[in-house]
Amino acid sequence: MLKTIIAREFLNNILNLRFMVGLVLCIIVTIACIMILVHDYRQELADYNLRVNLQDEFLDNYATHNRLFWLIPRQKPPERFRPLIIGISGDENVESFDNNPLPILFPPLDFLFIVTIIMSLLALLFSYDAVTGERQRGTLRLVISNSISRTTILFGKFVGGTASLLIPFILSLLVGVLYISVNPAIQWDGSAWAELVLLTAASITFITLFYLLGLMVSTFSRYSATSILNCLFLWVLLILVIPNVCPYVSAQLYRIPSPKVIGMQEKEFKYNSLRKMNQLSEEIVKRFKSNYGKPFYELESMEFGGLRGECSPANLKAAQQRADADPEFKAMMNAFREDLREATQPIWRSITEIEGKLWEDVNTKAAAQTRLAKNLACISPFANLAYIARDMTGTGLRSLEYFAHTQGEYRSQFRKYAEKKMDDEREKNPAFRGESFLDLRNRPHFVFKEESLRGKLNAVLPYWGILVLFNVVFFAAAFAGFMRYDVR
Repeated sequence: MLKTIIAREFLNNILNLRFMVGLVLCIIVTIACIMILVHDYRQELADYNLRVNLQDEFLDNYATHNRLFWLIPRQKPPERFRPLIIGISGDENVESFDNNPLPILFPPLDFLFIVTIIMSLLALLFSYDAVTGERQRGTLRLVISNSISRTTILFGKFVGGTASLLIPFILSLLVGVLYISVNPAIQWDGSAWAELVLLTAASITFITLFYLLGLMVSTFSRYSATSILNCLFLWVLLILVIPNVCPYVSAQLYRIPSPKVIGMQEKEFKYNSLRKMNQLSEEIVKRFKSNYGKPFYELESMEFGGLRGECSPANLKAAQQRADADPEFKAMMNAFREDLREATQPIWRSITEIEGKLWEDVNTKAAAQTRLAKNLACISPFANLAYIARDMTGTGLRSLEYFAHTQGEYRSQFRKYAEKKMDDEREKNPAFRGESFLDLRNRPHFVFKEESLRGKLNAVLPYWGILVLFNVVFFAAAFAGFMRYDVR
């Protein structure tokens, strides 16, 4: 009897107009979305290869030791899942918002949008009248009167309805993946295809969640019109309201001073410290005038030889020549330099420490605020699937952190290599300087490798578990509602 109920629910859905509308909508949107994203990916890949080639050419022909810090490769290749998921872009700043606000104001059209928006609405559209519709038509009373357990009826509706709902999703995804696989610019390895399978499984978990949500509402509603309104209200709450409200709630619980306020505090402390430093310097100048007299006045006329700050090249050269010609004058300059260093160095150190503490406190609070917002957003299935999709495919914050880690390891390797080359060149040529050409043609090249599949899976399992828990809760609620359902 279970098979009969499943087949009946499946056929009722696929013969309905909403099935054809959903199928056509999914295929058209998926193909259009992937075609656009593949085109963007090819452009980004070409731009990345051009930047890498230009940098390699510059390192081969114009590298010097003084330029090594900003010559170290730092480009991140476009994500291999860019044809499916846009992910998080580091370019979404104020300037890009002024130039083109649409990508920030509206969610990007990608695979994640198709699953979280289109498929979740289709799931509710398929399930909102699964029970109330049959009750209004009178067929539910006939089915229950045939001694069929309500558990069998509910489970059969869930399996048959979900199977019919997943047909548009699977077909549209297969068409999109086929387009990706025949595109020569996209080269996916075995781990990428495994990530796609896991992403598909997580997406199916999300879709069944919303089908069960509609089924649950249907068991508690007396009329189909009431059921669809309740479903839409819950959809807005779970998809739109909760993910967008959580950052504001987190911001109220973890208040972070604005960068403007921190900058003002930093500027005020630095101003007071520099004023104190200037007072100490003036006291040292008065003491040296009293002790040395005319020689020190002569040094003062040369802008202190650059010992108290900026100095013209002419005065700097004159002070150096005067010191080379007169040992006593040189000793006075060295004593003056040492006294200034002892007086000012602690102040400079305190400035650095205070500035570091101010921004460290801001960063700590910002990290806590982000964690809280992320955890609160897990109340929404949308947020959980977004974390799964982006972390699994390497298009989210975790990927940026992993890239920074791998880039740091390469920087350390590159610096060691460059320093050894510098030492070798100095041994060969004593006149070698920091601005001299440094041959780096046999340098180690940066090759970005994706994080292991196991590491990504371990990161997304908690969010996937929450989606499974949502499924269990909604099915249990639907079961409880159906058990108390009055068919009269």
